[in-house]
Amino acid sequence: MKFFRIKLYLPVLLLLAAVFSNPVFAQQNSATHTRGKLWETLYNWGFIGDPGAWDYTETTGIGFYPGFPGFTYPNNEELANGFITDANFHNFRSGPWIIVKDVQVPVAPNFDPEQKDFAMYHASLATGDNGVLNTIPPFSVKENFVGSADFNPLLPEEMNTITFNTSTGITVTQRSMAWSYPGYHDFIIYDYTFKNTGQMVVSSVNKTFNIPQTLKEVWFVFHSGINVSTKGMLNFHYNSNFLASAAPAGGFGWHPGNGYFNYYSVEDEAPNDGKGLLYYSRHYNGGREPAPWDKYGLKTNWQDQLKVKKEWAPELQDPSAFGFEFLYRTPPQGAASQDPFDADPSFFNIYSDEGDKFAGKTVDFESFGLNTFSLKELYDFARHDKRPANKGNLYCWYTSSFGPYTLAVGDSVRIILAEVAGVMDLKQVQMGDPNHWFPDSTIAAIRRNAAAARNAVRWGMGATVQGINIAADVPDAPPAPNCSAANASKGSDTAIVAIQWDKLAETTQINDASGQVFYDGSTDLGGYRIFRSNDKRGIWDLVADIPRAQMQDYWRADLNKYEYLDKNLQFGFEFYYYVQAYNSKPRSWTSANGTKVNTLPELKSDDYNRTPLVSAKPGPVDVSAGWDVFAAPNPYIEGDPDHSFGAPTPMKIEFRNLPEKATIKIFSLSGDLIKTIHHGPDENGNLSGSASWEQRSESGLLVAPGLYIYVVQSEAAGSAGSKFTGKLMIIR
Repeated sequence: MKFFRIKLYLPVLLLLAAVFSNPVFAQQNSATHTRGKLWETLYNWGFIGDPGAWDYTETTGIGFYPGFPGFTYPNNEELANGFITDANFHNFRSGPWIIVKDVQVPVAPNFDPEQKDFAMYHASLATGDNGVLNTIPPFSVKENFVGSADFNPLLPEEMNTITFNTSTGITVTQRSMAWSYPGYHDFIIYDYTFKNTGQMVVSSVNKTFNIPQTLKEVWFVFHSGINVSTKGMLNFHYNSNFLASAAPAGGFGWHPGNGYFNYYSVEDEAPNDGKGLLYYSRHYNGGREPAPWDKYGLKTNWQDQLKVKKEWAPELQDPSAFGFEFLYRTPPQGAASQDPFDADPSFFNIYSDEGDKFAGKTVDFESFGLNTFSLKELYDFARHDKRPANKGNLYCWYTSSFGPYTLAVGDSVRIILAEVAGVMDLKQVQMGDPNHWFPDSTIAAIRRNAAAARNAVRWGMGATVQGINIAADVPDAPPAPNCSAANASKGSDTAIVAIQWDKLAETTQINDASGQVFYDGSTDLGGYRIFRSNDKRGIWDLVADIPRAQMQDYWRADLNKYEYLDKNLQFGFEFYYYVQAYNSKPRSWTSANGTKVNTLPELKSDDYNRTPLVSAKPGPVDVSAGWDVFAAPNPYIEGDPDHSFGAPTPMKIEFRNLPEKATIKIFSLSGDLIKTIHHGPDENGNLSGSASWEQRSESGLLVAPGLYIYVVQSEAAGSAGSKFTGKLMIIR
């Protein structure tokens, strides 16, 4: 791409931003899984996912894909008009319920036990008492990363544990587990133990009372609301008015026919198949285009804004599937199957938000709870089967019920499930799915990941590690090398970035549960792969594959690191890098519970050690003999690949041919100072001859399009005080 210095002026409008705030919830003791691709926020009373509809304003993981540092979705009109999203999962109000029939509960004012028809705890209803204390302690959090000093290969990489009492007399222990490397990074496993302790919570006084009793009819219910499409709507709409457009929440597009683009799928229902039920939602067309029943007006140029390259089709917005899979359950008394891995619920129902009614009342996001439904109605709701018509315009509430159980004091029930994601190849997504892989590729992905979660439980169930009765185990990949990337173009007319990494993957040894060596980096490491991306979601291009036989060619003894010089670049364009370590031929592996696995696929590290953005920059110039500073691109034309840098820095403008130290001041035509940029050595002392501007004023606001004046004053020895003045055009 070439940038030309020409003078143009086109008046355009600056779009106004609208910002939404998140609702406030009383209990905010949470933990967030951030290892792996599926990020999730958990709350310490059993809640999984986002407490409200406003998750498109969030900057942390709350049940969407992919996960990585610095990830955000657009939260105002300005960003929504130019930001590409994909693989959008929405996990609303997910979590367990406990319903006990014919039970003694403490009753005010003396809190003596009285017989009641029902007692209930819930983590996921929209309204009503949760049935827990409001002083639950925070999660116990354990990180266990390969390469760290206390790494244990028999434990998950991330593990969060919480125990709390409920209003049913049943104490809940919840443990969640996650991993980070391909093959195992698309699911989170939740292990629940429900034990009759007799400790009954009365939330109104925030106290627990001991009422030991045999519970004769107990139902354990898992409830979840799943949608995979709402964020994709941001790029189709928002012509002018944010509040009147199809924002994915509240009264702005949240109602039937305006924003539900889902099909549901229910799999592994065959009786006695040794598999638990898998259910998930997926977009009706992958977000290829707005749904035909979408009632809102579209942006006139939505296709162009979703094209990463002019020759590609618009990028898919929702090429994903997302749901839950049951992996293990204590068989209810009298159940047809007593195989605990045959974990189908006793009852299973699906309702469409605001599209279906139960007991004459609408099942909807805002009011489905104890303020609207009685305990008897929720008991009946948990004990019936239902599925709506599957026409692709659903927002699905899934409810799975296990029971009935009889629990004496000290008895417990264990239920294990996985939150599972699946998305087709992101490069194909970015290109607009030219070969029409959706939905087959997405369905294959979630099935593959569900099978991996199922294996993890079969490999870990029954094992005790460091006193922990773990539920899952997976074979470990080599650790990701610690890597960095820096401009290496000084003194050269060639754009060069140097990628450096350490020998962590070569110095690591991993033993399996039998005590035998499973991975010895000194002999088992197959090599390194270097990846580059200009997409912050991690759509990577392979730059180099360095097998073991060639590794020494890249060793820098003076740095005690490997180094690869990436020269297939242009100045100014910014990229992320990561170095992958791979084990192409894993040895036989013995899992935590003694299962021996003889055939494993290639194990490789993931991109969690990616570098920050880096670009190749030309060296500084001596301006004492004359100036030739210029801005690139000039004119800047938003969305034009020949007049902008594009992702991941679509607003960047560079000032080039700078001395090693200078001050750049940008003025409006009326003479107002808009921005001051101080150019000099970076944090490592490296010099360059360019400085960037993201079109923001000193106050952080995006500047209006139009003509600007820039003044560069040298602070370098030999030319200090000399100035250069130029003009810059911004067109949107």
